Order: sequence, then C-alpha cells, then structure tokens
Amino acid sequence: MVKLSKRSKIAMSFLIVFCGIFFVAQKRFGSSDQSFTVRPDADFYIVGYHNIEGYQLTNEQPQKISDAQLEVVKGQINQVVKRAELSNRYLVFSEEGPPLGAIGRLIALDFQKGKVTYHPTADYAFTSSGVSPDYYFTSTANTDDSFIAVFDPKLKEIDKHIFEDSVIASDFSVDGDDIYLLGTDVKTKDNYPTYLYTLSIKNGQLAMKNKELLYEQPESTYFFHDSIVKEKQLYTVSSGYRNNATKERTVLGQVFHYDMQSGQKHFFDLTEIAPVNIFDLGHDTLAIEHEKNEAGKIGFSLFHLNDKTSTFIDLSQFGLSIESDYLKDVKQIDENTLLILAGHTLIGYHISDHQAIFNKQVSDDAFHIWVK
Repeated sequence: MVKLSKRSKIAMSFLIVFCGIFFVAQKRFGSSDQSFTVRPDADFYIVGYHNIEGYQLTNEQPQKISDAQLEVVKGQINQVVKRAELSNRYLVFSEEGPPLGAIGRLIALDFQKGKVTYHPTADYAFTSSGVSPDYYFTSTANTDDSFIAVFDPKLKEIDKHIFEDSVIASDFSVDGDDIYLLGTDVKTKDNYPTYLYTLSIKNGQLAMKNKELLYEQPESTYFFHDSIVKEKQLYTVSSGYRNNATKERTVLGQVFHYDMQSGQKHFFDLTEIAPVNIFDLGHDTLAIEHEKNEAGKIGFSLFHLNDKTSTFIDLSQFGLSIESDYLKDVKQIDENTLLILAGHTLIGYHISDHQAIFNKQVSDDAFHIWVK
C-alpha cells in the first residue's frame, strides 16, 4: 500500500470534492447530450418536454412509429418566442432560466443524427428571437438594457449587439443580410409608438443600420405584434389602437403591409379581432394566431400574401379549453394539408374544403411539429 503524505491527502480530498461538485453541476445544468430515434420513414415528429414521437401518414392518418423518452426541457420554454429550424436539420430554441424556469440555455435537436445538445447561457431568448438560414438569434429586454445575440446551429455564440437604449422587441425576421424587428423604447416618455429597427448581419457580425417610426398617426398609437419580412415586404399584425388624448383602446384585427422598396403602407382587415402571432407556412401563406381571450375562441387566420385575403379556422370544435389550451404550432405539409398542434390535440386539416381529416391526443407538454 502506498502511504500518502498529508499534502497528497489534502489534494486527493480536494479532487474528490471537485469531482462531486462537477457531476452535481452536470446533473443540475443538464448539459450532457442525449439521443433519440430518427426514422427514415417518418413524415413528421412531435416534440414534447419529455419525449419525441415519430409519425408516418398512412391514408392521411398518423401512425406512431417511434417514441423516444427523454428530458428535452427541464423547466419551461416561452411558447410565443419563435423556435428556429435551420438547414432542414436542426430545431433550436431557448429554455428559460430562473425565476420563471430552471435553466437558462439553448437546446438543439439534430434530426439527422438523432442528437440533443444543450448550451447553458445567460443570452437565451427571453423576450423574442429570430432565425435565418444559418443562424439563431436571441433577444432579451428590460428597463436597463437589451441585446441581440447570434448563435450558429452548433450553439456557438458568434456575436452580440447591445442597444444604446433599451428596446422591447417582438420576434424578428431576417431577409438577406438584414434583420428587421419591431420594438418600443422602454424609457420613452411619449405614447410608446412602434419603431422598425434594421440591423445588418454579415459573417455572423451585427451592426445597427436604421431606426424609423413604423406608422405615424398623430391622434392614435397602433399596437403591432409579430412580424415577418419577405423580399423587402414587411407584414405585421395589429390588434388595434389607443386614442392618445382619451387613452381609449379600440380592438381590431388587421394585417399591416409595408413595402420597403416603394414606401407604401396599407392595412388589410381580418375577419377576427386581436391577432398576435405569425406562423410562416411557406407557399405565400401565413397562419395568424388570435389572442383567445379577446377573440373569445381558439383559432387562427390563413392569410394569403398574393391577394391579401384571409380565412379563419375555428378550433373550438375540437373540445379545446379557452382557459388552459392555446395554439402551439402550425405546419403546411402540402398544398392542401395543415398539421395543427393546439393544447394536447394534433389536428390534420384540409384547406380546400375546410374539414379536419383527423384529430389525435398527444402529450400535454408537446410544443413543436417537425416536418421532414
């Protein structure tokens, strides 16, 4: 037996304590990678806090073909903050830190290798986020400061821009080399109008380019929410306006279009009030969620960018509770079929005849549809 010196014993004790702290920290922060099953015959996946389910569509009916049980999310995510789908491979999103959540971190799901990667960071998306083909953007704002941070699909932080004045921004869009976000100055003493901020993004590096008032109306201040930019055409949803003199609020349902090339600005009416979030379905179509308490129902509008027409899809028929359920995700899988995740219900929907082709119960904490 080797007899240890007093110094060696102290060093060994320190090493044991350090290793114990390290392993506890690993467990606490959940930074160890995990794996899940990727099936080549799966048409889509449902991602939940504690599992990832693979489905195949057979005669327009979903058949579960895999179910990986793992802790994807330890605490909670903010459902209204945009999640990024990168390179047709990665799903990247933020988990909230204390006091609302457990761990502030980024999470990436690799749907080629079946791998879940975690990156603890203070720069997770708390207020809003954005996505480009190559990067995931996070933003947090409070009364003191606000920032945008840039991450690659491997969760490496590339750059970070801190605003001179604190800005509360909605989810933002990337169009070419420009980032567009709608925000309100936190410390302003006026009526809190919405500004359009433009930043450049080149080789992952951020720089402020421009700040302009989105819509000027001397008598009223309009409320703008989620937005999207496609080929210099900005679309955002408005839930109404406030009279600057009387402070009276008028609730509306509109899409605001700003042609940033010509400078033209127009409002288009929706059939339901209080639009808040936008899901980009591709195919020149947006799914626009309406605030359920204002609208009195759970549902969304299909808004067509080509002719600026819309149709409302009411999800009340599926037994959803306006008190506890909400719209989580919408995907368009072909010209006529939508996959809708609301509450703990997965719905298949035909656009042409406004008919559901199936509805299926999934886990309560399911939050995202990944379509191959």
